[in-house]
Amino acid sequence: MGSTEAAANSVLGERWAVWSTFLGPDLAKHIESFDIAGMVVESLAPSDARIMHIRLKDAEWYLGAVQIRPEIPEHWAVFLKGIPSRFRIFEDCLYLFHREYGLEVEDNRDHVEYHEWEASGLFSSVRWEDSGVRETIFDPYDNMQHFRRLGEADELLHGQLSFALGETLMRCSDLDPNLTQWLHAALKAFESHETAEELAHVSLSCRRFTENLADCLYPPREEKVNGRKVSQAEYRNRLWAYVAENVTSDTMRQLLIANVEDLGKRIDKLDSLSNKGLHSDVLSSDVNRLLLSLLVVAHDLISLRPPGGSFSYEPYNTTIRFFMEGLRQQQERRSQDGEE
Repeated sequence: MGSTEAAANSVLGERWAVWSTFLGPDLAKHIESFDIAGMVVESLAPSDARIMHIRLKDAEWYLGAVQIRPEIPEHWAVFLKGIPSRFRIFEDCLYLFHREYGLEVEDNRDHVEYHEWEASGLFSSVRWEDSGVRETIFDPYDNMQHFRRLGEADELLHGQLSFALGETLMRCSDLDPNLTQWLHAALKAFESHETAEELAHVSLSCRRFTENLADCLYPPREEKVNGRKVSQAEYRNRLWAYVAENVTSDTMRQLLIANVEDLGKRIDKLDSLSNKGLHSDVLSSDVNRLLLSLLVVAHDLISLRPPGGSFSYEPYNTTIRFFMEGLRQQQERRSQDGEE
């Protein structure tokens, strides 16, 4: 049993950060009790993997899922070399891999499996995808060295992005802790959504975050700026005005303004679908791109000014007033007690 547990732990990434629905002892028990077959699914985000796990967990044949990381030697040996890639999941569609060049001789695609997936109702559509010469003798990238580089690139990318995102979160909290609340709400709603309607609520949190960010960076004014209104409702105009005042380069100014405009259009599009009740037309990929756009724009805008400056007391005013009112009432009670 010890060797089985060691094998299970190596697959689950004992020394790595791997998303999985298994615990080590559970997987070891399955390995001891069953002949386990696996399938590799490409392009599946952790949030979508959780949704698929929820859909499949009651199926008799399904045991669980584990994230494949190419830099883990055991994953290379067990999954990437031991199991051919057969599926890709994008949005709510399932793509079945086949080799298009083989159709010139004979259509050997598994049409029975194709129709079984269609009949399952797990996906909105099932499609074929040409995998070409991947994972054949003609594929010079089907080796451990390539996948190790892929894993290292993934780690480097996460490192670069995590620093920028960490800085953005810290600066947001400095500007107004409520910014962090709205950003958390958007990310949490996207990560845990199970229905299209829940997915549609992400755009609302994105709008609230963007409006609040505009309030922090460029508070509303009565007078027009550069011929545009910059009152409370015109949050996009206020962000443009903020960029115009803090960027000297015309090229950089135009790029940032275009990014703000693009973010606003994405929010408007999803808001429009939600307001019309067309939740099924809200796609996970669109919301994912909205979140990425939001984070990029927020980082670009916030980093235009260095940290420091005057402290913003507005987010704390309610607490301060409540505290001061409590002191006033306490003093009044003491005064009354003294008179008596």
